[in-house]
Amino acid sequence: MLRTPRWRGPVFRGNVGWEAGRANPARRSVGVRALRGILVAAACLAACQTGGSLAGASFARSGLFAPVSDEEEAHDALLRADIGRADSVAQLGYVGGLGTMFTDDVVFLRGGLPIIRGRSAALAIASAESVSSASTVRWQPVRAATSADGGSGYSYGYTIISTPTPTAAPLVRIDRYIAFWRREEHGWRIAAYAETYGSPPPALALPPGAEHAVLRDQPMSRARGALEAMRAADTAFSRDAALRGTGRAFAAFAASDAQVFSGPGEFISGPDAIMDSFGPASRDNSLVWHPLLGEVARSGDLGFTVGNAVFTGKREDGAPLVRHSKYLTVWKRQRDGEWRFVVDGGSARPDA
Repeated sequence: MLRTPRWRGPVFRGNVGWEAGRANPARRSVGVRALRGILVAAACLAACQTGGSLAGASFARSGLFAPVSDEEEAHDALLRADIGRADSVAQLGYVGGLGTMFTDDVVFLRGGLPIIRGRSAALAIASAESVSSASTVRWQPVRAATSADGGSGYSYGYTIISTPTPTAAPLVRIDRYIAFWRREEHGWRIAAYAETYGSPPPALALPPGAEHAVLRDQPMSRARGALEAMRAADTAFSRDAALRGTGRAFAAFAASDAQVFSGPGEFISGPDAIMDSFGPASRDNSLVWHPLLGEVARSGDLGFTVGNAVFTGKREDGAPLVRHSKYLTVWKRQRDGEWRFVVDGGSARPDA
């Protein structure tokens, strides 16, 4: 018995869509229902706790009470890098600012486009975006955490773009993002990045500078060690969705504090709420996927996979429905040695 999200928009791997339909009703969803709260929360960035939401005090307290641990230092440096993207964009422009934050081999997921790999291709896409030079762009992280060795990490939260208008209040667009970070010689850089959306992003054709960098839709090869364990978990995740239903699979492979994105401004948190959000089972719908690429921290406890997904089902009039999407999933090895996802999100991609 397969399950499909109650949200009636396009189905993405780990992310529900934006088309007309009722909002996801998961009662235990968390996040910001009033988007005004996102803007106010910027004043509280210093309260981010290692491995947790912006409710701790590592940033502010560390210099007052005790020296920070290596793990806390790595986490705080990652958080500063994430927040500091706004300064880079303000100084260097949207494309130049992003360029300073991407690794050479960054994996980039933009709504409506295939997965691409490489900084030059990612910046070609950024150059084609309709972000005005007068716009203010900043990022509001909701959670950040690092691997045990301090060499990898992830963050996710809100992307806020404010564009001035001649006669009215600025136009504000709020999307969400997932970033997987790698600590290189000159600091933290983004190795995988996905924008997820509460409303459709502006339409964008794949620019010529990115055509060569599209990841082939070929399942990820077997690997060794922790990378293979994570790849196998993602593959088993999809297989479980086909056998037991999407909602049950998401619950089974979610960490206790896992989050996925729901309607505009919301996160759904925890296995039970995530399962509930997929609604009743249906034999008419299925969501399957396969990872294309992944990376694991040297310490073998944190990593990501990216891949392609396909939803098949029926429209309300009974006509066949097929939707193609892509995803970025951040995985963490649990104390029992099993791999579980901590955050998952995706967006639409072309059919071919």
